[in-house]
Amino acid sequence: MEKKYNWAILSAARIANKFADGLKELPDANRYAVAARSLERAEVFKETHGFEKAYGSYEEMLADPNVDVVYVATTNNLHFKHTMMCLEAGKAVLCEKPFASDLEQVKQMIAKAKEKKVFLMEALWSRFLPDMMQFKTEVANGIIGKPSLFQCNHGFVAPFNPSHRAYNPELGGGSIPDIGIYAIFMPLYLFGKPESIQVTAVPAPTGTDWTTAILFKHKGGEISVLTSSFQLNLSNDAILHGDGGQLKLHAMFHCPTKLTFQKNNGREVEKEVEIPIQSVGNGYNYEAAEVMACLEKGVLESPNMSWQFSLDLMDILDEVVRKAEESY
Repeated sequence: MEKKYNWAILSAARIANKFADGLKELPDANRYAVAARSLERAEVFKETHGFEKAYGSYEEMLADPNVDVVYVATTNNLHFKHTMMCLEAGKAVLCEKPFASDLEQVKQMIAKAKEKKVFLMEALWSRFLPDMMQFKTEVANGIIGKPSLFQCNHGFVAPFNPSHRAYNPELGGGSIPDIGIYAIFMPLYLFGKPESIQVTAVPAPTGTDWTTAILFKHKGGEISVLTSSFQLNLSNDAILHGDGGQLKLHAMFHCPTKLTFQKNNGREVEKEVEIPIQSVGNGYNYEAAEVMACLEKGVLESPNMSWQFSLDLMDILDEVVRKAEESY
C-alpha cells in the first residue's frame, strides 16, 4: 500500500482486544489511538497492545486529525450513535456487527456516509475468513452438486445475568443479534435473501431471546435451518447438503476452523476429506485488511461487504427478532 493507516479503536471492550491483536498482523496498519470511558482504562489498553495514544473521551479521539479509520467496538445499542459520531467527524468506520439496532438506523448511517463521502463497513469478520471464502468457492465450483439444505447452529451456555449485554434488552441483548447473526449471515451469503421466514423462540427472563429456531426458504428452492442459543451448548457447525455430497464447516463454524467434504455415491457415503485452508492471525486481521484495501482505492463501501448486504442482513434480523417475540 502507498501509506500506513492510523487505526483508532472506539471502546476498550473485550472484542476491541481481539481486533487490536488482529491489527498486529498487518504491516500497513498503525495501532495509533484508543478511546475508552476513562483515560485510565484507555492507557491500560494502549500499553497492552502497543498503541501510540490514549484518550479518555470518544470526542477527543475523533478530533485528532491523524486518525484515518475507526473501529467501533461498543455494545450493540450504541453502534448507531458512535458510528454517526465518527462519520460526522469525517473518519472512515468499521463498525462491529450487528451494524445497528434496526433497519432505519442502518439507512441513516449509509446516508451519512454518502453525505460525508466517508468509507463505512460492517465488521462481520466471518465474511473475510479464508475458510468461509473457500466454502463459498467450493459450492460455486459444484463440489456438492445442487445445494438443497443448509443447517447451521450457534449456541453456548451464557450464565444468566440481567445486567449483562447478552440479556439486557437496553444493551441490544439476545442470542439472535449477538451470535445468531452468524448463522443468519451464512444463507444470505450463499443464496441471497429468503422468500419466507419462520421463527419460534424461548425467551430469557429479561424478555430477550434465549433459544431460537429459524427456517428460511429461498427463491432457488433451498431451505436453511438455523438455531441460536444462550441457553444450550450446540454443535456450532454448519453443513450444506447437495445432491452430490455435503460441505461442512466444523465448530466453531464462524471463525477459522476445519472444512471437510463428504461425497455421495448413490446410497453409499464416501470418506470425509479435509480441504486445506491457509490462514494467519486471529481472523480479525482479514476484515481490517479489506478496509485498508478499500481506502487505498478511494471507495466508500466494500464490494465484498456492501451496504446493500448489510441492509438485507438487518432487514432479516429485524423480522427474525419480531417473529421470535411474537412466538413467546
